[in-house]
Amino acid sequence: MTAAPGPGARLRSTTPASVRCSASVRCSGSVRCSRVTAARCPHAPAPPAAEMMCGAPSATQPATAETQAIADKVKSQLEEKENKKFPVFKALEFKSQLVAGKNYFIKVQVDEDDFMHIRVFESLPHENKPVALTSYQTNKGRHDELTYL
Repeated sequence: MTAAPGPGARLRSTTPASVRCSASVRCSGSVRCSRVTAARCPHAPAPPAAEMMCGAPSATQPATAETQAIADKVKSQLEEKENKKFPVFKALEFKSQLVAGKNYFIKVQVDEDDFMHIRVFESLPHENKPVALTSYQTNKGRHDELTYL
């Protein structure tokens, strides 16, 4: 027999098993909590927030070597769409989003005072597809917030 979890104990059950709550507070004002499901125990702490939720863009992060490599792979696609060559193509910051693959939102410096926001899609590995430029915005500034595009 296992001991009942104490106040603040994490309940690690994948199924809603019955547990005895040993909290010293009263539930519903007058009745002491005796049996509740692990998923509904009002005394269990909330699980920590996930760093990245499927479908939600991550927080903005400084660009990495991996981000620069992804941006470099779509540079020619962007140059073709804009019908010009970019003397500078430096990834500065990015957000990512898990979908059926991964979207990257990247702020790219394309000239001394000219920036663009690009969205790049990286498919799942088993699909064996190259990364693709799916959207972009021109005439952005260094301090413009990177948003969904």
